[in-house]
Amino acid sequence: MSVSELSAAQRSSGLLLCVALLLCIGLVMVASASMDVTEAQFGHPFYFLLRHLLYVGAGAVAALFVYQIPIAFWQQHSRVLLIASGLLLTLVLIPHIGRRVNGSLRWIGVGPLTVQPSELFKICMIVYMAAFLERHEFVVRHRWGIFKAGAAFFAAALLLLLEPDFGTVMVLILTLAGLFWLSGTNVMSYAVLALAGMSAAGLGVTLATYRWHRMIAYTNPWAHPYDSGYQLIQSEIAYGRGGLFGVGLGHSVQKLFYLPEAHTDFVFAVLAEEFGLFGLTLVLALFVAVVLIGLRIGRVAELQGRLFAAYTAYGLALIIGIQALINMAVTAGALPTKGLTLPLVSYGGSSLVVELIMIALLLRVERESLQTVAVRP
Repeated sequence: MSVSELSAAQRSSGLLLCVALLLCIGLVMVASASMDVTEAQFGHPFYFLLRHLLYVGAGAVAALFVYQIPIAFWQQHSRVLLIASGLLLTLVLIPHIGRRVNGSLRWIGVGPLTVQPSELFKICMIVYMAAFLERHEFVVRHRWGIFKAGAAFFAAALLLLLEPDFGTVMVLILTLAGLFWLSGTNVMSYAVLALAGMSAAGLGVTLATYRWHRMIAYTNPWAHPYDSGYQLIQSEIAYGRGGLFGVGLGHSVQKLFYLPEAHTDFVFAVLAEEFGLFGLTLVLALFVAVVLIGLRIGRVAELQGRLFAAYTAYGLALIIGIQALINMAVTAGALPTKGLTLPLVSYGGSSLVVELIMIALLLRVERESLQTVAVRP
């Protein structure tokens, strides 16, 4: 095995190790954060844990399947995948098909299960943008071709805003901004597109009353301690109780009917309470490692001239890192609440399965990079 092959194998094993550790932490924290609530609601302390294990298994099977698919398939069918995911987003808005949970219409019912199309849309949008950037490399880097890609995204984003799912829109905006920058987008066109994106985000906040109230509560949650600021206050109390090393696994107080969505959006706050700064630093380091390895995988593909694979890897690494960062910032009170899960850790169905598929795609890009090196004389 050559030096390059050895380093690639080390990156792959490192990525798998980080993902496995995050999944294990997620299993422990979902169990800890949900046991008391599910005991009271369902009479079974491991209700959410067992479902979470099922989702991990389903995600692993889906990841193994995706890992076998050549990257060229995704490039060839990028438009079809984006259109299909857009149609699923449209189905969510149709009465009696879409399911409303906590005021948001984001799920499609499939028997006893629910599917969240916006999670699939994330992958399809990244794949489409990677194919677009590869096809129009010269136009994107030297002219104003990036606006065509921006228009495609903003048209699809309208469907997300109708659900509403402003959090996913923001994650995708930041991810695509990073992807466009890494692809060498013309600076002037990038600046104009970034300004348009920020303006659209600002309008999205000001035109929706509940989002504006979230912004107000975020600036001073203690002014609304029993209303819009309640969740953020409880999360900050969890952080404060955690200290350096936490109160110990299972000893969180905030998860006992104080902190809403403790096993999903705010599982990081429970982790902060039970494991303190030490636990937070460990999880943060694992996510940093996942993102850096993903970016490195993309860089290797780019150096080989495989631009679609490179941009796909860049986009996947960025979206995992950005969503994780936003979730952590929200629970710490650094950003307004967004309703985003912590990748690979929070309880979730569609989100967890899609995140494992993202990891499989990264590993597939790495595998094809190794094959490219092997066939060279």
